[in-house]
Amino acid sequence: MKKRFFFMYIIIIVLALMTLPGCKKAHDITGTWFITTTLLGETFDETYTFVGNRNSGDVLWEGQALGTYSVYGDNVSFTLEYYDADNDYTVEVYNGYFEERDYMSGSFTYTVEGFPSASGTWFGER
Repeated sequence: MKKRFFFMYIIIIVLALMTLPGCKKAHDITGTWFITTTLLGETFDETYTFVGNRNSGDVLWEGQALGTYSVYGDNVSFTLEYYDADNDYTVEVYNGYFEERDYMSGSFTYTVEGFPSASGTWFGER
């Protein structure tokens, strides 16, 4: 009888600990996001689709795969690689976090082949 109460006590403690702020449910980034970036005083809006699972997958722009993403807890990162209108190899690296289920933000670096990198900020919502 004592063992039974002991196990019930352990189960209650574990369930109670899972409700604490440190035990958050993983965020699901999959779907369409409206991303606003600010770089060198200019603001740009794009729509990206994140396809995969909660942890990782591909980032699509207008149906074209441009990069990959990863999510760990509240942290999110994604990288886009493409050739721009001048045929210069371009890499954008985004790092940030989820503030809410449908809102994330952070900073990013923008690198065009042959030019110095620039840094900016971004936020996304769906």
